[in-house]
Amino acid sequence: MNRAAHRARATSTQRRLATAAAVLAGLWLAAGCASRDIVASAAGEPAAHCATDAPVILLGGPSRAGRARAAVCTGSVAVRAFSHALCTCEGYAASTGLTTDSFDSTTGPYAPGGTTGDVAINGDLRSNALLTVGGGLVVAAATGAALLADLHVAHDLAIAGPIGTGVTVTAGGNARIAGNIDLAALSVAGTLTVPPGATLAGTVTAGATQRAAVSIAPPCACGDTDIVDVPGLVAAHAIDNQDAAIGLVPDRFTDYHGAAVLDLPCGIYYLGPVRGDGELTLRITGRVALLIDGDIALRTPLTITLDTDDAELDLIARGILSSDQAIVIGRADHPARTRIYLAGAGTTELSGNSQLAANLYAPNTAIALSATASIHGSLFVRRLDQSAPLAIHYDIDVRRADIACPP
Repeated sequence: MNRAAHRARATSTQRRLATAAAVLAGLWLAAGCASRDIVASAAGEPAAHCATDAPVILLGGPSRAGRARAAVCTGSVAVRAFSHALCTCEGYAASTGLTTDSFDSTTGPYAPGGTTGDVAINGDLRSNALLTVGGGLVVAAATGAALLADLHVAHDLAIAGPIGTGVTVTAGGNARIAGNIDLAALSVAGTLTVPPGATLAGTVTAGATQRAAVSIAPPCACGDTDIVDVPGLVAAHAIDNQDAAIGLVPDRFTDYHGAAVLDLPCGIYYLGPVRGDGELTLRITGRVALLIDGDIALRTPLTITLDTDDAELDLIARGILSSDQAIVIGRADHPARTRIYLAGAGTTELSGNSQLAANLYAPNTAIALSATASIHGSLFVRRLDQSAPLAIHYDIDVRRADIACPP
């Protein structure tokens, strides 16, 4: 089932689900729940996109004329940002294993073996642990790849420099290597292309081998003019939002105290910096864009759940995301429905109890993994600091996020 068909099935129940959420939230509030502070419920007028099956449309930065703001379809942004299971703006260096694969959440939950889990590295590759890429691999730095453990790539392999040392590398598609090859063995199912002057050391087998110039462009759009304008999106919705419709004030979670639950029905919402000393839970019950004017910096657990079949979230923050405790976000059976965009520079640490089922876009942020992790979704980050094995299960449904976007 494709995304349009899935949404069509969900559309008929959308208003009923929203109404049920409003009734339940009202009952919780009336009961005076003492264990948590429920700060918003489904009430008031919805955003324009909530009356249809259209994706969320945001206002971007000022136009060149300085008089108007451009409309931005969140689905189009997602398709552009999350084309790979892993994209790094700097190099990738690891002493522990990396595995990527893919699945299609519109046809069922994750099952291993999908081969669309592409990896793209704007810098060089340094690894002394097994790398298994269930897709293609691009390494764009002229310093190439230094490997102390085997590398297996399901599809095409592209390295903008030499590759070594004495390990085994396999590519299920074509391979382009812009430098010397110094391996125990290289096996390429398709065509191997190397520069005329490159040397080939070790056992090299390929469907065909050709000598030609090899040029590899940086695969991740990390330039200043390429990255998503998160500050512009946030600023555009400081006033243009549905906060008042659900009784939400922008500073509600700036220096808050005690555990809190925020229920967000379909709409566009704006908050100031999020920081506090209580566990925070966001419950998403519709197609939501949440724009945060600053960091999400907690000392307590953060949980974000998608509680209805049509729930989707675009979380857009001008700062970074951090917590001293577990971060649990999204649905592992539908990670394409959760997209997180961060503009801040710093480090996001994911502890062993953290669970990420989302697509994370943070071109200025390093992601630090302190324990074995399995991520459903994708990462577009400045750098990945990995001290334990990592598996990324890419949901290809994110590539369909723009189906309903206007031209």
